[in-house]
Amino acid sequence: LEKQAEESRKSFTMDFYHLLPKIELHAHLNGSLSNSTLAELRELKYGNEVPSSGTDDCFYKILNGESLTLEECFKKFQYAHDLTDRREALARATERVIEEFAKDSVIYLELRTTPKCTTQMTKREYLTTVMDVLRKSSENQRGIMVKLLPSIDRSKGVQEAMENVHLAIELSSSFPGLMVAFDLSGNPFGTTFSDFVPALQRAREHGFRLALHCGEFEDEQEVKEMLALGVDRIGHGTFIEGENLAFAQEHKIPFECCLTSNVKCKTVPSYEDHHVAKLLKLKHPVCVCTDDFGVFETSLSQELKICASTFSLTMADMVEMQRNAIEYSFASKQEKKELRAKIEQFAETLPKEL
Repeated sequence: LEKQAEESRKSFTMDFYHLLPKIELHAHLNGSLSNSTLAELRELKYGNEVPSSGTDDCFYKILNGESLTLEECFKKFQYAHDLTDRREALARATERVIEEFAKDSVIYLELRTTPKCTTQMTKREYLTTVMDVLRKSSENQRGIMVKLLPSIDRSKGVQEAMENVHLAIELSSSFPGLMVAFDLSGNPFGTTFSDFVPALQRAREHGFRLALHCGEFEDEQEVKEMLALGVDRIGHGTFIEGENLAFAQEHKIPFECCLTSNVKCKTVPSYEDHHVAKLLKLKHPVCVCTDDFGVFETSLSQELKICASTFSLTMADMVEMQRNAIEYSFASKQEKKELRAKIEQFAETLPKEL
């Protein structure tokens, strides 16, 4: 049996990962712009001229497909903000992100973004632009189902947080079933979680679920407050230990784990040391996600492959992980049923001994 298990592990190929119908529950819109999308958006905004600002040596490296340092990877966030400051560009960016996930056999995607106000559009226009693309993509039946998680950026303060919640509440009736939850992200330093609780409670009163960035740094008290609020899913959860972990276990709160993101950002020292190892051992609800596939130059197929090879998981384990991710998603009952059917159809094509 051991030999058989070893053989089945060896027969893992990128093909399996690519073909596996996948569930993505933690992806930021601006971090999911691939190099080719950034190049396309740059041309859309600046044409062929070289703008005095907005392009530097790093962007040329992106255009030429050269490898980037981590610092240069992070510059992609700045480019994304600069290049999606008007409606047409934002719509194009959203379309491309959905297309790239669909190409990677992602059948269900929860995309998160903070409504932004630029010189060219209001927060309302920002959110309706993204939602229009989501609605069209679900009508086009590209084989991918997409939901939006509007986000609160902690660094922007409490007033903006409440603004985002009110705006989402107001628009949700125009886009039924598409805006499903709220995210809390952004730089946590210099902010206090309890200040954002009224906005998050308001969102929840209006039927939004909560998928919060939680335990990204060591702050036991903050994690405790997030758990007490009733978070539905934990984003990252790198530093959740002791009583807080016991609470998450007792309430079966799923963790969204982003391996490459954490390794590249150095919140974990290596793949082997990633906290997903501990969660898998505990049989705790967990899903593997990309976070920012454009910035970290990865894909969901790649992340699942890394997870399986690092922690000796089988094909059957990986299929099961996707089945479970459906249950952790914010899809409707009927949608979950449709997603399950796609996974089962795929599972039937696999050799039985796996």
